[in-house]
Amino acid sequence: MDYGLIISVLTGALVSVASGQSRQYYFVNTSLNWTEAQSFCRQVYTDLATIENTADVSAVNSIASNDTGKAWIGLYDDLVNSWRWSLSNSSFYGEGETEFRNWNTNQPNGLNGKDHCVDIFESSGKWRDRPCSETKFFVCYNGIVNGTPSFVMVTTSLNWTEAQRFCRENYVDLASIRNQTENDIITNLTGGITVWIGLYREKLWSDGSTSLFRHWASSQPNLAAQECVTTSFSDSGQWSDDYCASSFPFICYKTSNAS
Repeated sequence: MDYGLIISVLTGALVSVASGQSRQYYFVNTSLNWTEAQSFCRQVYTDLATIENTADVSAVNSIASNDTGKAWIGLYDDLVNSWRWSLSNSSFYGEGETEFRNWNTNQPNGLNGKDHCVDIFESSGKWRDRPCSETKFFVCYNGIVNGTPSFVMVTTSLNWTEAQRFCRENYVDLASIRNQTENDIITNLTGGITVWIGLYREKLWSDGSTSLFRHWASSQPNLAAQECVTTSFSDSGQWSDDYCASSFPFICYKTSNAS
């Protein structure tokens, strides 16, 4: 992609500007795929737009008041690198232990864009990504007992968020699994019942922001293969997932105090 031509005509109707609380947003009315838009924003501004609150939503909407279509923002899916453990204490993990995985065949699959939490699948000890709204038993981590990690099976069916809260209030956290030995311990503990563990994922922001603010339209996100996110100017700036290879205008940003 030759960005020189685009950059040379960054005047008039091509780019509109608005300020949010901490960012200045730029609507680039040239259709590119998500990766191309990301590259352009990083070369010319700071990055694709991060939107962290309703004030930012309003600012983005204001720069395209005459546009009724969609535009890329910086939120995207990464089925490989976006997984993290509920227990975030870095001292708990040795080198490489946060990356241990025991996925079942063809997992994770991100089915319908809503599989953001992980269970251990019956007696196989393999893992699947599942909708966090499902209810099932779960395993909590209860600290180190006699020099070894202690896990507790809870036979109450809760969704993942409720299970996380229960573990944090009564033990330490939902179970992290750092190696095959711990995976085998938990599999034996559950007796072949499918249970929640502490692994989950969130969509990522292009600039590395950890903001969990979301402004999804109804029934969104809805497809695993649609891994990038657009904002819709005809729908109050609500978001939807779209195919990253599709071409849309896009929103860039730079910090408001940047030159």
